[in-house]
This record gives sequence, structure tokens and C-alpha cells, in this order.
Amino acid sequence: MLKMEFHRIGKRPVFWFILIVGILLALIPVIQIWPESLSKEDYAMYPMSPYVGWMHFVGETYLIYTLVFPLLASLAYSDTYAEDYNTGLIKNILTRIEKKKYLLNRFFINFFIGGLVSVFPLVINFMGVMTAFPLIENNYYFGMPVVVNGSFLPELYYEHPFLYIILRLIIIFLFGGVLASIGLAFSTIVKNRYIVLIVPLLFVTALDVLLNAFGQLSLTRIFLGNVEVGWLLFVYLSIGILGSSILYFYLGDKHETI
Repeated sequence: MLKMEFHRIGKRPVFWFILIVGILLALIPVIQIWPESLSKEDYAMYPMSPYVGWMHFVGETYLIYTLVFPLLASLAYSDTYAEDYNTGLIKNILTRIEKKKYLLNRFFINFFIGGLVSVFPLVINFMGVMTAFPLIENNYYFGMPVVVNGSFLPELYYEHPFLYIILRLIIIFLFGGVLASIGLAFSTIVKNRYIVLIVPLLFVTALDVLLNAFGQLSLTRIFLGNVEVGWLLFVYLSIGILGSSILYFYLGDKHETI
């Protein structure tokens, strides 16, 4: 089934459209900061590096990225359960594999694709900035201190910047996977594919407004911003993964499809 699912992903036009959008969001900031005529000597005192020029910190398209992030996570694959149900394909699939295995494969593939598509622009952008600037060591007092006290793990950023980047990507990958899972879980309730795809966006928007109204950090700032969050981040991730998976597996297994 896994081979069939990945083949199916490759044939979805929306998947390639999202990748193209991600590439545009990633490369526009690279073009804007591209050094036009710097020599090797110029780099010796030049403060820019991929660690500070990453779009997560200074990219002009990052605001757009944060706004469409829930859509990036959900559009690629979250509607597949509803699609299988509406077309009757699920009946054909369940004649070959057990329903629990089908639900499990669908959940993990959707989580992986949602997370992968979500971090794709950030990975491409970092690689693009690497082609323009060297990976010089971070210095809080020289250059561009984009991670300061009150930001996300400043000690890790200045002592092990590459590990910092990897950790940020993992967190954003998990957030994208959670949002994709919320869309998938909702598809067990509503079979309209278009509603399913916008549910993560509506969910994040509503929760952001609610949290801001109570003076709390929004989901967008917690996962996509450069703020100090502590254990709150892992609490929200745990609730999102457990809540979406329980809802999806319970209602998905309950539905009579054959």
C-alpha cells in the first residue's frame, strides 16, 4: 500500500503546485540578499551568513509563509480519506488489507507529507543562502544578533547553530504534521474535501485569536515565531498528535465502508 500511496502523491497536481509555491517563497529572499560583486576578502568582515540570513529570521516572504502554513500542510494529502470514501475506492482497498492497517498507513503518510511540505521552503531557502554566504561562526556582538534573550534557545543558537536549525525544522515539521492530521481527522466527520482542506487554517486562525484575546502566545508565534516557549510547545504538540489520532482512528474505524 505504501508504494501505491507514494505513487498517488506524485500524480496529485496540487502536491506539485505546493512545491512550486514553496520554492518561490524560499528563493525570492535569496535573490534579494544575493551579493552582486563581493570578493573573498569581503567575506572576511561581512556579517551575513546562512545562520542569520535564513528566511525564518529575515526573509521578506516569511510572513506569507506563516499565513499559508496551515494550507501548505493540509492541501497535499489531508483530503485523501474523504476522496477514498466519496469515490468508493476505500471499498476496493479494504478487500486487500485490514481497515486498521489502512487507517494507520493513511495517518502516518499524511503526517509525513504534511510535515515535509511544510518545512520544504525553509530547507530550500537555507540551502540557497548557503550558496551565497559562508557558514561563518555566530557572534552575538559582531554581525546580526537575530536570536537574543527571550528568543527561542539563544544558547543553542550561538554554541551549535546548525543543531539549532535542525531543531527548528523538526519542530515545524511536527507542527505541519499535526495540522495535516487535524484535517485528516475532520474528514471522518465531513466528507466535503474542500472543507476538510481549510479546516487546519480555520483551526489555527480561531485558536490564535482566542489565545491573543487572553494574552497568551498564539500557535503561530509558538511554532513559527522566534520566541521563548519552554514546555508549552511540547504540550501543544502532544495534544495535537494524540487528539487528532484518537479522533481519526475512533471515527474511521466506526464507519461502515463495506
